[in-house]
Amino acid sequence: MRPPRYFFMQDTALTPSEEYSPKSGQKNQPWYLTIHDLMPYRVHDILLVSSPYDAFTLEEDGRLTESIFTKYSELNLSSAPRITHVSTGARAMELLDTRRFDLVVTMVRIADTDVSAFGRKVKERFQIPVVLLMLSEADLKNIPGGVDPKAVDRVWVWTGDARMLFSIIKLVEDERNVEHDTKSAGVRVIIIVEDAVRRYSSFLSHIYSELINQSESLIAEGVNDLHRLMRMQTRPKILLATNYEEAVTCYRKFHDYVLAVISDVRFPRDEEEDALAGFELVKMIRAEDPELPILLQSAEPENANKAAELGVHFADKNSTSLLKQIQRFVTESLGFGDFVFRLPDRTEVARVRDMYELEEALKWVPAASLEYHATRNHFSLWLLARSMFSLADLLRPQKVEALGGIEGVRQYLLRLLKDARIKEQEGVITDFATRKHTPESDFVRLRKGSIGGKARGLAFVSSLLTRQDLANKFSGFGIKTPRSIVIGTEEFEHFIRVNALPDLVHQKIDDNTILQRCLGGRLSDAVMWDLRRAIAGMRGPIAVRSSSLLEDAQLQPFAGIYATYMLPNNHPDPEVRFDELCKAVKAVYASTYSEDARAYMSGTPYSLEEERMAVVIQEMVGRSYGDCFYPAISGVALSYNYYPIGNQKAEEGIVLAALGLGQMIVQGGTALQFSPSHPQILPQFGSTQDVLRYSQSRFYALDLTKQMVHFGEGSGASLKLFDLERSLKDGSLALSGSVYSREDDLIRDNLSLSGSLVVTFNNVLKWEAIPLAPALKELLWRLREGLGYAVEIEFAVDMGDWGKRAPANHEGYEGWEPQQPCLYILQVRPQAMQVLEGVVEPENFPDESIVCRSDRSLGHGVIEGLRDIVYVKRTDLESNETPAVAEQVGLINAKLTEDKIPYLLVGPGRWGSSDSRLGIPVKWAQIANAKVIVETNFKDREVEPSQGAHFFHNVTSFGLGYLTLSNIDRRATSSKRRCDLKWLDSLEPHYETPEVKHIRLAQPLRVYLDGKRGVATILKPGTF
Repeated sequence: MRPPRYFFMQDTALTPSEEYSPKSGQKNQPWYLTIHDLMPYRVHDILLVSSPYDAFTLEEDGRLTESIFTKYSELNLSSAPRITHVSTGARAMELLDTRRFDLVVTMVRIADTDVSAFGRKVKERFQIPVVLLMLSEADLKNIPGGVDPKAVDRVWVWTGDARMLFSIIKLVEDERNVEHDTKSAGVRVIIIVEDAVRRYSSFLSHIYSELINQSESLIAEGVNDLHRLMRMQTRPKILLATNYEEAVTCYRKFHDYVLAVISDVRFPRDEEEDALAGFELVKMIRAEDPELPILLQSAEPENANKAAELGVHFADKNSTSLLKQIQRFVTESLGFGDFVFRLPDRTEVARVRDMYELEEALKWVPAASLEYHATRNHFSLWLLARSMFSLADLLRPQKVEALGGIEGVRQYLLRLLKDARIKEQEGVITDFATRKHTPESDFVRLRKGSIGGKARGLAFVSSLLTRQDLANKFSGFGIKTPRSIVIGTEEFEHFIRVNALPDLVHQKIDDNTILQRCLGGRLSDAVMWDLRRAIAGMRGPIAVRSSSLLEDAQLQPFAGIYATYMLPNNHPDPEVRFDELCKAVKAVYASTYSEDARAYMSGTPYSLEEERMAVVIQEMVGRSYGDCFYPAISGVALSYNYYPIGNQKAEEGIVLAALGLGQMIVQGGTALQFSPSHPQILPQFGSTQDVLRYSQSRFYALDLTKQMVHFGEGSGASLKLFDLERSLKDGSLALSGSVYSREDDLIRDNLSLSGSLVVTFNNVLKWEAIPLAPALKELLWRLREGLGYAVEIEFAVDMGDWGKRAPANHEGYEGWEPQQPCLYILQVRPQAMQVLEGVVEPENFPDESIVCRSDRSLGHGVIEGLRDIVYVKRTDLESNETPAVAEQVGLINAKLTEDKIPYLLVGPGRWGSSDSRLGIPVKWAQIANAKVIVETNFKDREVEPSQGAHFFHNVTSFGLGYLTLSNIDRRATSSKRRCDLKWLDSLEPHYETPEVKHIRLAQPLRVYLDGKRGVATILKPGTF
């Protein structure tokens, strides 16, 4: 029976019987994850027991300690073992009682005991391997009765080569790990058959060095550093047999994993030396596996003819080129080195170094060469050497006839290699290489250094989708991450240093000056060279996003602080498009030192000098509709709902969804809120009039008429707002839109009817046109478990060809298959959570003592000493007035920040919203010193608090007091929310602008925040 198609890494939560069960969720583990737990037994500490003279001989003859350390370092192996020497058996037993050792190496001369007695005692008490190392074969004469096989695992003869100790260690590890590693990851086995101690002592030293050197030569094929290091873990295991019976046992036990056999010809069989034992072993193997590579070694040259008759390789032990013959066998017969395409007459027609070049060569090599190799299992053998075990096992049993002839073989091979290449890069950050870069590289890294928080979160999602098989969990609805390119922080450091910009950290320079200085800088030639080629496959609009070291951290997420630029990427001149991309990267760098970033950083334990910026370049999700581009749905999903209503539970999470680009949500605009566990319940819409009043009426799209971006206008420079009529015309409103019928005061989910267009997402949430709510519920749960804390997801939905039908009998539509809708995860970050330490004692305060009270609040604790209030005087502000109010608040905040004075901020609507109709559109730097924020109601409208906005996220992460008076549930009212605006109006201003009053009280306020119950009270001075 051949090994299973997939080799899975066993989850610690699974029982052994579940190891390969598809139900265990391991079926789609990437190959590199299966080898995380290989070689569980490692030799870290060695106890050497010998006379002082023998130990001195080893050290001086082979510079043992230095050589073993050097050997491990040269081969990029884990830390070299530590060797502890003792000269008596008694002292050895004392150390074994008090310290853990993985291997005991003993020599013939031990002062107070003999080798066999000592070995038996060690194995009986500690069950660890014991190896006897002799300085010469003559030492065996000094062991009365010979070596007891129950006392010593192996006997070696010292040759003066320090590589021998390395081989001793590796053989012990291989024999202990072989069963685990073959079963858990399909690692291959080489069986060595040799009974002469001196021969295998020398031979194994050479074969181990050759195997590890060859394995090391393959690590360049890894897609990143982790892949390259892991490939070293999968080198073949070596098993040593010293007689015929041991050799047969090894072959039978590991038959499905045997890569090759290297055997002597003369060795014991049935306890008698047999001059033909090697030939009998070959016959037995050939009866079961005619293609297995076998090398026979013999000191008797006449055996070469018999080996040739059996169709196996032969090496003369007396030859001065023996080591070269072995090296050639390992390189060519075991699949190491280049794959050399040959014709049947052995003429070379092509030579390839790796799987990428193999795939390219297969497209054109002559059919005769292809047939020559395919019928001899050369492809599967070569793939085995590259740790592609499951691929090799798929390929090996295939027959030319069954695949439709040799051209069928060619197509089958190309398909297998392409699928493997795609699979290898799923959920993986691939280091960019121009020669190997293909459109299937979904997540590519340029330059070294950190990829930053945003890219790290995205990479984790990509990995999770692959490992837990979530991409296709919902029929007809895919889940993906966008194709992304990440420029590591090393380029940022180079950019700042080479362009003489370090002074940006220390000087307070306005944002536009910083931007212009960065735009005038030059990216490195290396990153521009690679970026130009990596970006070639991205044909449509792209988003250039920040991903700093500190961004998306658990406690200070820096949400929305740094820049994102969306580029149409549609200029007819490719050089202009590339120049726009480079400018966007530099503009993101500039945002590292912006006023908002400085203000935010001042409230964290970090300094601006510590920050480093990586950049993520993503394909945008959506469709082009003439002069604009946008997705059918965008949104933010949070695993914790701060304002659960009715039968909703906080831990079930909340989703905010909108038509068009997500700018509408993250900037605090109008969005529809629903619980992914109760998607059909929309408490914000208590009546049809509420739908008309509070549903989304406009949407953001990328303006494709702006082929070049004015970066000085900020992140929204390339965006444009459209009315819903535009989405109806585009056909994108089908998933989200409904119609309000004035005749019967009802919402109709039929866009062909006349009436007012509204965004309800009824087609998705009520009629389940796509399984968006179940998919988000599943993702929130999986990511919450994966990250270990509450999460926030930004997503977008491409509707694909949903709702479309191919025209009947239309030329060009034969075999047409609609593209399925797809949910794209754009970002995942920790959701800022409240710290609820300590108890805030509830108290009953008379109404006249209260400034504000709310049962919809965030923050926890008692805040005292607030004597300053920044208060927006009017509640009847129109949308064209609120931007000016934001500027006035910013001026007062700047002065209070300079004086280091915290304050209470009070005003109508949603603070930080980019939609001026919903509240005061302040940036973070304009309210950075506020300690408590109150959102009151507008005179003629209520605005529900937005949990998905960047502003809200940062308020929460800083632990600010946050009180909202709006009524999120339109079907309920609350008497627990009030604010004494008359009292605020009556106070004399310390400073005043047309719309804003700065009040300085003689006595401080007191603020009670009970985050456990969501209740907050602000008391007037002198009432407590």
